[in-house]
Amino acid sequence: MKLSRFGQSTPLDPKTYQQISNCFARDIYKIFLALAWYTGERPQAILKMNVAHVYLDQSQRVVRNTIIYPASNRKDKQSREIPVHRTLKLILGNYQPPSEGYLFPSSYKDKKHLSRQGVDKGFRRALVKAGLDNQGYSLYSARRGFITHLKRLGYDIKVIQKLTGHRNLNSLVRYIDVSEEQLRNAIENF
Repeated sequence: MKLSRFGQSTPLDPKTYQQISNCFARDIYKIFLALAWYTGERPQAILKMNVAHVYLDQSQRVVRNTIIYPASNRKDKQSREIPVHRTLKLILGNYQPPSEGYLFPSSYKDKKHLSRQGVDKGFRRALVKAGLDNQGYSLYSARRGFITHLKRLGYDIKVIQKLTGHRNLNSLVRYIDVSEEQLRNAIENF
């Protein structure tokens, strides 16, 4: 568990995702968390997204069938396209994006995207409001939750690897959280 911002973040699950999302003061943070939860992408790649990576027609709020994370935005420098979950499509369809440029433009700096620190502050305020502060959640919790949730649903590790864009399985496996209940069940069913 993450303690004082050190260690691995606690993964979100569907319930905690919804709790946090409901406590955001601004829709832009809800959209950010929805993209993180439903695509499993890293926070910085989401912040660097262009409107055209998400919308076919932003004025009509027509969402693409796949979200594009270009190589230039990603840590591993590999482009990634991920199918859009039906709930994410509805969330994005209700959001009024900017007409061009960054999906999350900075309120303070022209031609810049919203800062990671700005999103983190909004996230931390939502955690407090949801009563989930000091439990190890961070902006990476959605990525860990996405991966852990897919594994618990029974999806093959190779499918998860393809969705997340991890080059090797060792890196991917670190994101999968194992609960105490899973450990007990493994021993009981041995």
